[in-house]
Amino acid sequence: MIPCPFQQPHESIARFGDTNVWRRQFTQRQGLSFGVYRIPEASNSFSWPFESFLQIVFVAKGRVSVALPDEGSTSASSGEWFVISLGEWTGATSFECESQIGVIECSKELWQGLVSEEDNLLHARKACYSCSQREEAILTKGFQDARMRNLSKSLLGNEGASPADRILVESMTLEFLSRVCDSKFISGSSKSEPCYRSRDEEALAAAASYLEQNLDEDHSIAGLSRKFALNEFKLKRGFRDRFGITVFGYLRQCRMDRARQLLISRRYTVLEVANTVGYANPSHFARAFRECFGLNPKAFLADWAR
Repeated sequence: MIPCPFQQPHESIARFGDTNVWRRQFTQRQGLSFGVYRIPEASNSFSWPFESFLQIVFVAKGRVSVALPDEGSTSASSGEWFVISLGEWTGATSFECESQIGVIECSKELWQGLVSEEDNLLHARKACYSCSQREEAILTKGFQDARMRNLSKSLLGNEGASPADRILVESMTLEFLSRVCDSKFISGSSKSEPCYRSRDEEALAAAASYLEQNLDEDHSIAGLSRKFALNEFKLKRGFRDRFGITVFGYLRQCRMDRARQLLISRRYTVLEVANTVGYANPSHFARAFRECFGLNPKAFLADWAR
């Protein structure tokens, strides 16, 4: 008799620093697993506890902070996901309150199978994660869309009591994995650093990073061209070729992504968010936000709360 590959999940207590964490672990096809973790309280800082090549983490409850060498610290709250790959580097993490997370663990071989030649040519972060010449730990964060939220809820609630349940867990794990891979945060990310870059590519990467870090400022093609010693034609064509969007389209996209993040945090008014991302006129901000997400900021917040 051939044993069923969809084995019953294993429940145990894991140790995250000095905190006992309940865990339900599903072992699936070779190179892929999924686990649910419940952290009962806030924790002190401890070493990142996962040793697989790469992990996709989605936060269902609470807030987790992760610090990487030379990269600083970032945090993810309920409704967000992040992909982390440490390799030989170390990372520190802590939980700010009672939390629940789902963790998809991937082998290097499985992840490399998801990377296309186009990803390599675009220097997409998806390709840079598994690049043999990578010289840094990488963490990329994004928001769960409606389908991701449904998947995460179903994954966290499935106890794997029957083979059919366990098949469903694997199918949902693979769908969540595919949605992360296709996310704009992973494919064509401007924060991806190609292993070999010409001077023009370096200038384009620096210009994109500058726009991301200075969302509240007024920018011009001429000003960017002077600042990064790249003629205007190369600047405009480079953004279209590398990011598939114009310079100001890229800036607007970064502003809207940041605005959504600030609104979801509920720490700022709509006017404060508008000013933070470079809109002095609230009506202009509301129109740009509606064009991007289909809702004005207040309606978006109400929809998110529901």
